[in-house]
Amino acid sequence: MNSVYGIILSGGLGKRMNSEIPKQFLKINGESIIRHTVRNFKNWGLFKNIVIVAPEDYLEQTESELSDLLENNDRIIEGGQTRHESTLKGLSANSYENDIIVIHDGARPFVTSKEIDEITNSVLEFGASSLSEKVSETLVSSLNNKVNTIINRDNAFAIKTPQAFHSSLLKSLLEVKQVSEITDLCTWLIQIGIKVSLIESNPYNIKITTKEDLTKAEYYFSLFSKQEQL
Repeated sequence: MNSVYGIILSGGLGKRMNSEIPKQFLKINGESIIRHTVRNFKNWGLFKNIVIVAPEDYLEQTESELSDLLENNDRIIEGGQTRHESTLKGLSANSYENDIIVIHDGARPFVTSKEIDEITNSVLEFGASSLSEKVSETLVSSLNNKVNTIINRDNAFAIKTPQAFHSSLLKSLLEVKQVSEITDLCTWLIQIGIKVSLIESNPYNIKITTKEDLTKAEYYFSLFSKQEQL
């Protein structure tokens, strides 16, 4: 029987938000972003435990925000200097056997239980899975701030989270000698030859990075809530 472990990466300081506090503590509909994210993860109901990776100076505030949502086997731990370092710390918080590990951005509050179902089932078939969004706009590469090449969008997707993989891949992943920046699970897995299966994301699954994103998230909140009730 596969156990499923959740890791929520909430270790950033949100400098692009120009806020006095990390963006995960900013509010949508009266509650912090991280509370929305963790609640939607907990609503799935099948995680053996959830590890929240938080900034060193905000561990107590994170615990205060989430204490009523977390159970005894859930944990809040200190993050690293980069997203990948925080991922490694999150992974080290548990021991795995024949399990599924789900990694999610704390700044993506609008994830559904159906999506977690879909990516975990996909892991059982393919070994690794990620939410994604088909690119519908024209894609270009630029040179000197001018269009250089038109990129074929037929097979282009924007990668989102959650992302998940089978714990049997972890040993090989940890042996990867980092030759390029590892920005997410896809860029990590491809270095050991694993092709990640893509699952379509709901349209509200944005990563909140700027003040404009926060405004958009306020608008999306009611739309997402109505979708969840369907």
